[in-house]
Amino acid sequence: MHEVSVIFPLSISGNSYGNYPSTQSLDKASGNNITTKYLNFGSYLYLNTYDICGLNTRFYVTLKRGVSLAMGVQICTADDMSARDPIIVTLEGSNSTNIDLTYGINWNLIYNGNSGLTNDPGRLTCGQTQFFCNSKQYMSYRFLVTRKRALANSVQYSEVRLLGFNF
Repeated sequence: MHEVSVIFPLSISGNSYGNYPSTQSLDKASGNNITTKYLNFGSYLYLNTYDICGLNTRFYVTLKRGVSLAMGVQICTADDMSARDPIIVTLEGSNSTNIDLTYGINWNLIYNGNSGLTNDPGRLTCGQTQFFCNSKQYMSYRFLVTRKRALANSVQYSEVRLLGFNF
């Protein structure tokens, strides 16, 4: 993503439940570099929960330039384990500020569907861009992973790119 002023992971650095490894932090998912990655364990508690580990992990960004119109999203794979690829995602927009964004108040669903990675494009490769109808500009966008490719202890991706006007 371009011109991002604030990124909120809604989780913390660490190697367990609700965390992400410090060397695979969220800024890696918006740095325009597919050789780095963001990984999140999400609801990782026990080995038998690999079906849900990493699901419902999310982040939001607030754009420096103000409101922009998102009309597509492209996700790029990370360097290992295709099982961790996000398959179904949502994108929401908001023009609220500060604490309302963190606590999930006033988010509007823009897209809920395929990540563009249903057919594995390989490692360190961007999937198909998913275009959607949207006529409302937002200052902040929230990305959520709701399904991954297979059983794994986390979800990972190297880039999330929003496409549209004024990005």
